[in-house]
Amino acid sequence: MKVSILSIGTELTTGQIINRNSAWIASRLKQQGLDSTVHVTVPDDTQTIIKSLNYCAELTDVLFITGGLGPTSDDFTRDVIAEWTGKKLHFDEASWDYVQELLKNRGVGVRAVQKQQCYFPEGSSVLKNSKGTANAFSLDHKIQNKNLKIFVLPGPPLEIEAIWNDHINEWLEKATVYVDKMTTFSWDTLGQPESDVAALTESALVDVKTDFPITMGYRVHLPYIEVKMTYPTSADFTAKLFKDKVDKVLEDITVLKNFEKIADKFAAVIHNQSFAFYDFSTNGALHQSLSLNLKKHPDWMWKQSNDPMDSDFFAEEENFIALFNNDDQHCLIMADLNGKKISKVIELPHRFLSMPERKSMYFSEMAQIEFVRFFAK
Repeated sequence: MKVSILSIGTELTTGQIINRNSAWIASRLKQQGLDSTVHVTVPDDTQTIIKSLNYCAELTDVLFITGGLGPTSDDFTRDVIAEWTGKKLHFDEASWDYVQELLKNRGVGVRAVQKQQCYFPEGSSVLKNSKGTANAFSLDHKIQNKNLKIFVLPGPPLEIEAIWNDHINEWLEKATVYVDKMTTFSWDTLGQPESDVAALTESALVDVKTDFPITMGYRVHLPYIEVKMTYPTSADFTAKLFKDKVDKVLEDITVLKNFEKIADKFAAVIHNQSFAFYDFSTNGALHQSLSLNLKKHPDWMWKQSNDPMDSDFFAEEENFIALFNNDDQHCLIMADLNGKKISKVIELPHRFLSMPERKSMYFSEMAQIEFVRFFAK
């Protein structure tokens, strides 16, 4: 099952807002073992939208469309879909009742222009929007000798999430029961540049036949180099043999697997304990890495400075982590958790990490990794 995502909105193509919806939908599809093979973003222009619809229909079996279902003059997605599918628009009384009730409950006046949100192409299934006035809809369209499933969603992310949870997720679960779903495994490596990591990985895959359905991918998200292996679930047994080979060649530089995040593991180790952070090394990289987790942590203290405190201060300190620059190539970490202590020097393993920003990120991540390795035992 191939899936495409078409995002409609001039505010997206002009860079006024970031297209969060495509990434969110793609991640939810991934949870179902599906890959979205096509992402298209277009402005509020009828002919451009129609060209994009034809393009997506040619390449995929399921099409998700976002944006353009509201009450204003630039919200005409439903009209374009009706024209493209050759279907008439029908007024849905239940949707209009819902819009009026919702607006009255919010203390907003009901205007006639709101009615345009209640027209749907004939044959559509209306998907109630529990977070907004613009209901979504789905329909089946026969095109190019195949049946295309279309979901048309409003633009606001919270409304998409609500509609997905209330309607689409259940449909996906049923529709993918017999689909050969895709599995993706990842390795996050530290200390070697992308080309070296790729060379190591490919050396483990020289025996893979060209027609075997394994796809390798590489991504730099500093300071990590991520390696990904994707394959259909039906090929799991054979793919595991190659996965084990990649495991072996990347063993010395792999620090995380299968999309783990070190900040999550760090937060789990210090779970609900009062904890102090002293960063005299990473210029804020440590805080940036941990910020989402710290929002959930009940009791923490942070000190960040280019002028480090004397390391002797920490001899009696409890429940903390401190980072110090020894020199341009080394960082000292000191930490305590419930009376158990660690002191370790981290060394930059490669020149490509010596640029200030990369160095700060490397020391930040390695400090968390060493902390987790030591205290999670």
